[in-house]
Amino acid sequence: MSLYADLHRHLGGALHPRIIYKFLQRQDHKILGYFPDYNGFYNWFTRPCRTLDEFVKIHTLVEELQSIEHLPYFCLRLCRGAYLFENLQYLELRYNPYFRTSHNLTVNQRIKQMQEIIDVITVNLRPAEYPIIVKQILCLDRRLPNSINEAILKVAVKNIGPVVGIDLAGPEIEPQKWETWVKFLGKARASGLKTTCHLGETSIDNVYTQYFNVLDRIGHGIHIPLVKPALLKELAKKQITLEVCPTSYKQTGVLKDFEELKLVFSRCRKAQVSIAVCTDNPGRNPSPCTLPGEYERLIDADVIDFTELRHIQRESFRAAFGFIGTPLI
Repeated sequence: MSLYADLHRHLGGALHPRIIYKFLQRQDHKILGYFPDYNGFYNWFTRPCRTLDEFVKIHTLVEELQSIEHLPYFCLRLCRGAYLFENLQYLELRYNPYFRTSHNLTVNQRIKQMQEIIDVITVNLRPAEYPIIVKQILCLDRRLPNSINEAILKVAVKNIGPVVGIDLAGPEIEPQKWETWVKFLGKARASGLKTTCHLGETSIDNVYTQYFNVLDRIGHGIHIPLVKPALLKELAKKQITLEVCPTSYKQTGVLKDFEELKLVFSRCRKAQVSIAVCTDNPGRNPSPCTLPGEYERLIDADVIDFTELRHIQRESFRAAFGFIGTPLI
């Protein structure tokens, strides 16, 4: 049996909508007033969005559900599904710890509670019956003030081991603030963390070459080969891997179909830029959305062939921030 590595999966979008719905039923959540049956909830939760901003709003709802007391519920089911139904040997799970702290606390109290969030997630991502390796990437967010992002970076450094990297996430706003984010990512790298960053997902506007000096991978980055392929030479030189999440681009309205990824893969292949195929938010996508399923869809659309599938599988393990061992491919 071939096993896989998924390097780009958000905790907020990782779980099947049926698991979310059962949780809402257990809590007798007020949102059930809008969705008295599962089918209605499923259709709303997995519907294609017109923009990334629309997609992120639903993502925020799930983040609020994943509070400290409920994280064990979500983590156990995530590991179980990834191991049993997706054949994952290795998973990097990214999330913003601040967004999962208690909203009734002061900002300083929420910053202190981030350590508890990481502790709970760390313990519950190691269930003995599901021998999957799960490492954490903490997300900075473009919507948060620098002081909170600084605190997220500090707690990430404090937890190196279970935490292996830093990501810059959130809506692609204020691209002119690139200097701020480059400094954060540079500090993360200097502290021993690996780095990735959501860039070039919806457009080329937030792609500045200065980012390339402080990145190990780029989250999405598809508009680099689509719009500015000349930059691929620099990515290849610095051995920066693109984390490509095929189904997400249809769900967020970025691309119309998988065939549009042909140019992304062919130009990266020619420039010798590595691609890791990832799921991003598989719970938000129509079922079944698994990592093996993403490979299958790319093959069906003639984006890749079976020979390249094996190569990309290996590249995902190679580009992983915390994998040690032999890939079971």
